[in-house]
Amino acid sequence: MPSPLSTLNRIISSLRSNLGGITQYVFLSVSIFSGFCIHHMFAEYVGSKAGTYGPSMLPTLAAQNDRVWIASKYRYGRGVEVGDMVSFGHPCVPGEVAIKRVAGMPGDFVMRDVYQDGNDTMLQVPEGHCWVLGDNLTESRDSRTYGPIPLGLVKGKVVAKYKFSPFQFEWFRNNLQRPAPVE
Repeated sequence: MPSPLSTLNRIISSLRSNLGGITQYVFLSVSIFSGFCIHHMFAEYVGSKAGTYGPSMLPTLAAQNDRVWIASKYRYGRGVEVGDMVSFGHPCVPGEVAIKRVAGMPGDFVMRDVYQDGNDTMLQVPEGHCWVLGDNLTESRDSRTYGPIPLGLVKGKVVAKYKFSPFQFEWFRNNLQRPAPVE
């Protein structure tokens, strides 16, 4: 019969050998968790990349295979102006993200059905919303279809596009100029 002291030594030895495995497991878990946190923080506060699909932003963005950089600094519509391209959570398809050009900000007046059925109804963009249009108006589902989008859905501003083969990179600039104030 083993002595209580030898049994205790055997238990301590077993714990020490298993503790190395537990330490490695804890270290691996903390590393993975830290990686997710860093990725989340980067995507939320710096930016993210996305692919394009669909013809609504032709010719600015290809129907597929263009990659875009979305700056999160403009999240919730902060600093966004008419003429900027934004990425936003699709108001009709949960989980989907869309890219369109801003045509009106809160308080602006916009034509509701420009280039669709000839209805020239003008409306004012409500507070906390923006009016978005695709560059390819005949092939775009945009605010003419689903109305103004809440600024809370804006994930960021599309600031660049790039391709890998051959490598091409292009910054987007908003070339619209504010009209001179009326005196």
